[in-house]
Formats: sequence, C-alpha cells, structure tokens
Amino acid sequence: MIRKIQLWLINRKNIVKMSKFSLLTIGLLVVTWLFDHRFPGLKAYLPAELLLPVDVSLSFLSNLSGVFLTISIFSLTTIITVLNKYASSVTPRMVQDFIDRTDVLSLHGIFVGGFFYSVISLFMLQNVDSKANVMTGSLGVVYSILAMIGFVIFSQRILENLKISIIIENLSQDCASLVNQQLNLRRQASMEESEDPAYQVPILAQATGYLFEIDYDRLAKALQGYKAELVICQRVGEYVPVAATLATLKIYAASGKEAEDLAQADKARIQAGISACFILNMFKNNNRDYHHEIIKLAEIAATNLSPGNSDANTAISCIQKLSPLLGKFFSSGKPYIVAKEEGDIKIIYQNYTVAEELYLVFSPLVALAGNDPLVAQAILEGLNLIYMLAGVSAKSQVKVFFDAAYDQLTQNFQHTIHLSRFQRIKENLEAGLNLAETSAQT
Repeated sequence: MIRKIQLWLINRKNIVKMSKFSLLTIGLLVVTWLFDHRFPGLKAYLPAELLLPVDVSLSFLSNLSGVFLTISIFSLTTIITVLNKYASSVTPRMVQDFIDRTDVLSLHGIFVGGFFYSVISLFMLQNVDSKANVMTGSLGVVYSILAMIGFVIFSQRILENLKISIIIENLSQDCASLVNQQLNLRRQASMEESEDPAYQVPILAQATGYLFEIDYDRLAKALQGYKAELVICQRVGEYVPVAATLATLKIYAASGKEAEDLAQADKARIQAGISACFILNMFKNNNRDYHHEIIKLAEIAATNLSPGNSDANTAISCIQKLSPLLGKFFSSGKPYIVAKEEGDIKIIYQNYTVAEELYLVFSPLVALAGNDPLVAQAILEGLNLIYMLAGVSAKSQVKVFFDAAYDQLTQNFQHTIHLSRFQRIKENLEAGLNLAETSAQT
C-alpha cells in the first residue's frame, strides 16, 4: 500500500511541486485568521509597523491578486515555450530533467499560491472593522517580496538552461559521476559459479509496464532461508510485457534432488514474492542512472543530426563527450553488479554488454551521419578512443562495431580527401590492436 502511494506521488510529482506552496498559503491564512479574526487581542503584542489599515490592505491585495495572476500566466507560458524547445532541439527525455534540475514548477507555484492568498484574504477582510489595523496586508507585502525574489531566480534559471552548451556540459558532468559510481560497483562485483547442484526458477512479470524500480531489501527478505542466487536480466527503464522473464533464481542444496524438492514445495510462493519486488509503472523512471544519462547525450546528438535541425557542431560535441565516458566505462569488463549480498543470498543485476551499449548509443548516429564528413570522422574517432580506453575483454566487441560503422559510413563518400581521413583512423585502431595482441603474448 505504501509503495502504491509513493508510485502515485511520483507519477504526479509535477503537480505536487506546483501545489506544495499551497501549504504555505494555507499556513499564512491561518495566521491571519488567528490575529485578525479569532484572537484580535494578540495584535497588541505586535509592533505597529507590522499592521496596516483595512482599506490599505484591501487596495493592496486587490492589486496584488492581478499581479500574481499575470505573472502566473507569463511564467507558465515561458515554461511551455522552453519545454517545446527542449523537445524539438534537445531531446524529449530532457523535458522532465529541465523541470527537476531548475525546479521551475516550484517557483511557478509561488505565484499561484500568492494569487490564492490575496484573493481569499479579500473575502476574509470584508467583515473586519474598516478602522482596524490588520496583519493580512502586511503578510501580503512580505509574500510579494519573496515572490519577486523567486521571479528573479526563475528568470535566471530559464535563461541559463536555454544554452545548449550548458545543457550538454551539465549532462556530461552528471554522467561522469554516475559512470564512476557504476564502474566501482562493477570492479567490486564477482559472479562465481557454485559447484553445488542448483534448481532454477524463472521469475515472471505479473503485469505489463516499464520496469520502474527493484526493491533489493525486499528481495533479500523473500529469499531468507535459502542458499540462492538471483540473476536479474531485465533493466530498469525497459518495457516488460506480462509473463516476461524478469530474473532467474538459482536455489542450491546438497544435491540436485534436494534442491528441486525444496524449490517445488515453495515455488509458487517464491515466484509471487519475488515478482512483487519488481515495480512496474506506466512511465519510465526518470531518476538518474548512467545509461539513462548516456542515452540522453546520444539523443541530443541524434536530434541535432535530423533534417529539421542539422546542427552538426552540437552533435560532434555530444560525441566527444560520450566517447571518453564509454571508454572509461568499458575498462571494467564486467556487464553486471552485485546489487545485494547477505549470507547465502546474492542478487546480481545484469546490465548492458559492450556490444549492446555501443549499438544503443552509436547506431542512430551512424544512420543519421549522412553525407557530413565531420560527423562521420567524429564517430570513428570516438570509437577509436573508446577502443584505446576499454579493457582487454571489451576491445574485440568495440573492434567489431567499429568495422561495421566504418563500412556503413564510408559508403556515403567517394572522394579520397574524406576516405583518407577515415582510413587513417582505422589504421590507428588496428595499430592499437596489434600492440594489445603483442602485449598479451608477452
């Protein structure tokens, strides 16, 4: 039940961000009600400077409501304009990233909350003596000052995040941090085959949707009492149809028959308990992970290579940011991490292999490179850099993809002025291959 509530809030987090300042509005209205209506004697303990006459408060709040309404419409229009630019010129994946990074919806909520405060306060002041001094207008003044500060911050964040260079730089920095974290986890991971006989139980999806999250703590509890290894084959963010295999559970015992008997006795319960730990949702998980950020950079490059944009320099910049990240990432040689290990229980999360990662990142770019020799050269140089930085176990897969990309890209060019450059990059990679083979032999 708690998980469903959390998922409901996550799916509606944009509305939650906008409405959280409604709580501030309610709090201010409660304060003004206590001082101006329920316990007016409390105003005697306040400085006279904090109180305004009713007529002044009414005039101020009336004007303030119109100002807040105008700013709310303006800010929402600005946000939508920027989101359209992100969707068309950057990548649709960056729309939610822009909202989360800049927190513009929360800043927009300040103006919406101010509108409700001023309008409701006008109703509350109608029954107050016209000669009295009230606190409602004073809090409106304070709120308007804070709202203006929020508007300045709002404007600054909008202007900063309209620059494509800043978007790419921020994204590459986030990606580098996440790659380092994932790389450390991969280097620490070990996947040793047990000599004990094992009975394998497939874990199937109970619903259809995007794999949103995996509850590893709950998985460990569901496997308590067994010597088991759970290998997760679906990745977070992938679309999972009902009855698809999410993972494979290996239950070990002293002999194969004992393991099978042990598993068959509780098979249905184990499958149901483990399947419930895989959270499926109608939307993808926008939380940052290394693959999600890498794909964002690749999509920005692909978007700017499309005929509608044709910004080759931006695409080349993305490729130059992607290549060292992937090369460093492939230095581990392990496409998995140990997500959880407690006693006899080990949970392994299988991630994308080198071949899969290269295909998902570079295949769209190779297809869109078209007749632009600079983009083609940047792709080949990027793959060459990845090869040089990759671990020994990953080099062969990088070489296979490089050869395929080379054959596809060179088909678009006939003149030797272009082909000679591409050939030089290929020779550099093959020289590195020969050097690696020589080092391995010695």
